[in-house]
Amino acid sequence: RLPAVKRSRRQPGATTAMSSAEAFFGLKVPEGQDRRELYKSQYRAIYTYKMSAQELDSAFRDVLGSDWTIKNDERVKYVGKLEVESENQTLKVTMEDYPEAGMSALKYYTIQQYTK
Repeated sequence: RLPAVKRSRRQPGATTAMSSAEAFFGLKVPEGQDRRELYKSQYRAIYTYKMSAQELDSAFRDVLGSDWTIKNDERVKYVGKLEVESENQTLKVTMEDYPEAGMSALKYYTIQQYTK
């Protein structure tokens, strides 16, 4: 017979990995509906949401605040690429829409700097 596995319990009031303070290089990640972090590295982060790209765009604009501005927006109907910048940082952002699944995706990328 195998020994019983002790299960850990989450303490009331403890924060989870997906807290509202989550950010990528200072750019906050929108809470949104059913947010899931698919991937995160030092160069990019990918999140999915159970909401349309239009709803995601609204949530994204809310987290930009006054610290970030949209520099270059190539999106069509909320889908595509844009760049956002703060005082000392520029990030690339991609929004994707999957209407048949009722989902959308948000991707943050750093802009690689190459020196010679």
